[in-house]
Amino acid sequence: MTAEPRPLLAFGAPKVAGRPKQKARDLPRLSKPTSGRQGARLTPQFGELRSAFDAERARLSPDARDEVDPALVVVFDLAGSVTDFRNAIDKVDGLEFLSELIGEQSDPDDDFHMVESKSGRTDKPVQHSLYLMLSNAKAIDQLLSLFKTWQTDPTIKFARGLGRFKTAFEQLTSIRRWGPEDRIRETGLREQWQETLDLVDQSVSTVMVEIELWYRSDARQRATAQAHVEQVIADSGGRVLDRSQIGEISYHALLAELPIQQVHSLTTEGAESIQLLATDEVMFVSPFTPMHVAPPTTETSIQFDLEPRRGAPSELPRVALLDGLPFTNHDALAGRLVVDDPDGLGEDYPLASRYHGTAMASLIIHGDLATRSEPIDRPLYVRPIMQPHEFMSGHEQTLPDRLFPDLLHRAVKRIVEGDAGHDPVAPSVRVINLSIGSQARALVRRMSPVGRLLDWLAHSYNLLFIVSAGNHLGPITIPVTVASDPESARSAAIRTLHDSALLRGILPPGDALNALTIGATHTDGLGDIDVPDTAWDITHPNGPAHYGATGPGVDRSVKPDLHHTGGRALYTRPVIPADRLETVAVELAQTATTGPGLQVAAPGRAGATNHTVFSVGTSNATALVTREASRLFDVLEAGSDDSEDAPLPDPQYHPLLVRALLAHATSWGDWEPQLRRELKLSKQEARRHLTALLGYGRLDTDRLGAGATNRAVLVSGGLIAGDQRHTYELPLPPSLRARAEWHRLTITLAYMAPTVSRLNRYRSAKVYFATPDKQLAGGERIDAEHNSVRRGSLQHEIVQGSRAMVFGDDDTFPIHVECMDDAQHLGAGKTVRYALVVSIETAEQTSTTIHDEVRARLRQQARDRARGRVQS
Repeated sequence: MTAEPRPLLAFGAPKVAGRPKQKARDLPRLSKPTSGRQGARLTPQFGELRSAFDAERARLSPDARDEVDPALVVVFDLAGSVTDFRNAIDKVDGLEFLSELIGEQSDPDDDFHMVESKSGRTDKPVQHSLYLMLSNAKAIDQLLSLFKTWQTDPTIKFARGLGRFKTAFEQLTSIRRWGPEDRIRETGLREQWQETLDLVDQSVSTVMVEIELWYRSDARQRATAQAHVEQVIADSGGRVLDRSQIGEISYHALLAELPIQQVHSLTTEGAESIQLLATDEVMFVSPFTPMHVAPPTTETSIQFDLEPRRGAPSELPRVALLDGLPFTNHDALAGRLVVDDPDGLGEDYPLASRYHGTAMASLIIHGDLATRSEPIDRPLYVRPIMQPHEFMSGHEQTLPDRLFPDLLHRAVKRIVEGDAGHDPVAPSVRVINLSIGSQARALVRRMSPVGRLLDWLAHSYNLLFIVSAGNHLGPITIPVTVASDPESARSAAIRTLHDSALLRGILPPGDALNALTIGATHTDGLGDIDVPDTAWDITHPNGPAHYGATGPGVDRSVKPDLHHTGGRALYTRPVIPADRLETVAVELAQTATTGPGLQVAAPGRAGATNHTVFSVGTSNATALVTREASRLFDVLEAGSDDSEDAPLPDPQYHPLLVRALLAHATSWGDWEPQLRRELKLSKQEARRHLTALLGYGRLDTDRLGAGATNRAVLVSGGLIAGDQRHTYELPLPPSLRARAEWHRLTITLAYMAPTVSRLNRYRSAKVYFATPDKQLAGGERIDAEHNSVRRGSLQHEIVQGSRAMVFGDDDTFPIHVECMDDAQHLGAGKTVRYALVVSIETAEQTSTTIHDEVRARLRQQARDRARGRVQS
């Protein structure tokens, strides 16, 4: 039996108050050496740094009459971090703050270790922060003077604005130059170049790199730095292909082509042998590999009868697809697309290469064609940002001579703001689908440039970005001992994927906090199939797909946010080697022409307009979630259907409300006990491990955008200032009072996090709801780990149980939404936009009047408020 649907309900206005002061938590504190010990440790390092300046001065002006004062990038490696240290750095003449990065953890020693108030010294690793600054020799002399002054008298008061240096000196583990190894340590350049040599060596003459420069606050200094780096590239025999500066995210980068000799130098002589890696203006150097996708098949695809659209759509596009160029005349797409191709990519885009954009457009408009669902009514705006691969027939890739953040920045601004003095081309767009990701850079500890860009674009233009988590399509290694039994192989594959999670991380821009990042489930609409003897189905039905990227996100935030239908993937049954190796590789099977998978539109031979293929991937899941997002906008824009109900929130909150509503309809379900058993996880460690694998869980589309007779769903949106609390009152339904029956309370909060690109904390402010009152709720938290849910900009918590809820006739359940500073102070007059979704439910056999009871109480609250306004 399925409960009858009921409309969304709107909360009344919240009570606004100051955020209560929180009690200081008893956290481990950092034990630091004495000032004398710091002097003994660090004075030689200051001396080495001073010598480096002298050497650089001699190099730059060997014959010059006037000495040149060089500027070097200096690293303060601190145990822990120092609040507002960047402000103190900028107070010193000759110092310029560049960035704060997360440093490597270190083992505790006698100088630096963590101490707990009750148990004393611990063996916990010490966290480090790197503060990077551009310095001249005069500034280093001033720092050394400050250090010696502090060393002599640690209680001395520094000049106004410099006090943070005292704390920094206490926590300083080392001071050094930013060097060649720093510029490539986390970028994967060394590994990629070694792979290049191993695979192709003499068959290529150049390699491509993305060079991130330190973002200087002064435009002239940026121009000087760029000119110097370009000269270094030219001197090495390379050339610059693209340049970009995006001030809003502190991004300054070059795309360059370098001779293969640079690869040989790195692998044989080390990073120090390459002048580019020793150039102070350079922050990071990363391998540049345009994201590319292979065609699902080169064989004949399946014909599919679909009635073409009659007449032009009457409304404006709401959804934008940034992808490959679709086959616009396909029966599934004809008359349904608005293609905007300012780069003229369609002039040289063979039909045989138009797979990915065609598939994504097909899924957004129709869903899985095997289910024959109703198409969305509005046209789909399409901006091609891919092109056919130059050498690999049928493959598509993002533009190989453009920096992806710059390409994306220009594409989005063209949609919502216009470019080159022209009006915006699609200002009605509220949702942007990005079903592509950067394969060269799986998630590391810092937010990717394109992730920073999406966060800023979402916040600035109030957009909902729906982004794929990314695919890892390589083989899965399992023990030979389980390679003859699908059930054993299934469990072994899950353990392999869990053990290699760090290598299968989220692909940018899926790391963006303000985007909705989508993983895939092993599901499609094809129904039961006969699996051939040469293939295996070694993924749990409806479970997380093995090919999907796993979290966590930056700073252990929840990523992917949710999972949705990506298509069932089969794997080839392995042949057991005669030499009885310990392991065997299991590879994806080709199912594009037979299924399973999602059935999608595809280019046909000789221009046929009714061909389809079967496809799998997180890209598919992302497109389907985008389709659901468009339908949720329809619900919100239609508004309340009864004049007695409070109106649904204003359209400015719709992108966030859609994001929250999508997350609100997710849960782990049976995934938790299944995976805990197969991964042999204790209850204590399961939450943390499974949150990284599962995010907030699987999307249940039956619960989207509506309540039910046994479930009330309430929504709101607001603007909250720093140190404010907004309290919402959820009416408690009388039919749940004092009944020891199953019930569930779900709270979801989404907000547009303002970000600071050059700090570790990244969010300048954070919004969250306080931990629900589990005693009043009569249950316990389930699913995602409680610390992780507050680390992004989407918080989703579920409390369920069977304990009796004890409350009075007019009692309510309070939900406290609070805002506090994070990376920096949220100034006076500034607010953060948020959306809130809350539901309360029980089983149908317990009550089918939950929605009606809550609705009646909301109406009474509105009448009471109105009466109060009249009387006042």
